[in-house]
Amino acid sequence: MKPNEITQRDIENWTRCTPMKQQCHPVEDIAARTMSGGIDISDAHQLFETIAAKSRLADLGEQSSALAHELRQPLFSISVANENLRMMLGRCDITKSQLDKAIARIAQQVERAQTIIERTLAYASGNSRGAVGADIGLAASNAVEFLRPLFEAANIEIDDRGADVHASIGLCQVETEQVFVNILRNAAESIESRREGGWQGAGHIAIRIAVQEGAVRCVVSDNGAGLSGDTARAVFQPFFTTKPRVGTGLGLHICRQVLKKAGGVVTLVPGENEGARVEIELPLGG
Repeated sequence: MKPNEITQRDIENWTRCTPMKQQCHPVEDIAARTMSGGIDISDAHQLFETIAAKSRLADLGEQSSALAHELRQPLFSISVANENLRMMLGRCDITKSQLDKAIARIAQQVERAQTIIERTLAYASGNSRGAVGADIGLAASNAVEFLRPLFEAANIEIDDRGADVHASIGLCQVETEQVFVNILRNAAESIESRREGGWQGAGHIAIRIAVQEGAVRCVVSDNGAGLSGDTARAVFQPFFTTKPRVGTGLGLHICRQVLKKAGGVVTLVPGENEGARVEIELPLGG
């Protein structure tokens, strides 16, 4: 059973205390008294709100791990930008615009981290996400820019010309960007893993987005180490990782959970000759 699932048995065994009488009543008694008019309907409603709150708290165990995983990305970017800024300050040929750019990058990633935290806290408190709508093409482009220093350091070419598609989906912008960041980081790590095995080729990642019949389809492919069909299915399980030294095993699991909220699906498919590709399909909306 998943942490956030409440079974009929849980409901039948649940008890609660009414503050006025300071005594506990089994749920079946409350339900019976509600049906017979012996208890106010708001009392039963309060009970099920309590159950929902308990469910959310149980789910926070997984959410806290996901939060730690997601915060590593903006914190890493802040660390790199801060180091670049420190080195700039020691040079005499740096312009004010270059310094402003480095400072703006730090501020941008602080804002991203705050948004991730606020989203998690909103879930924990039971607040609705409200109206959402993300531009999936913009999210892919922002994720590429976010990871640009990593790609340049690893000598990986990014072909995101196929991502120049503007389509709205039912997720918030930061959530969608985080999905692409997770997928692109995995692709880059797969290329590095292949190089560690002696391969000396040029790393390549491509993003393709298309809108067809009320849905948007995205494919992110790489020429990395690749994987077997069994591993491709297992990687979406929480804490499953093929990189035990550096991986948390949460990246693709988080992607699936986020996309599921908008009615989307994600699959990982071994490449025909090399590498792998991640396929995403989402309904238009938002």
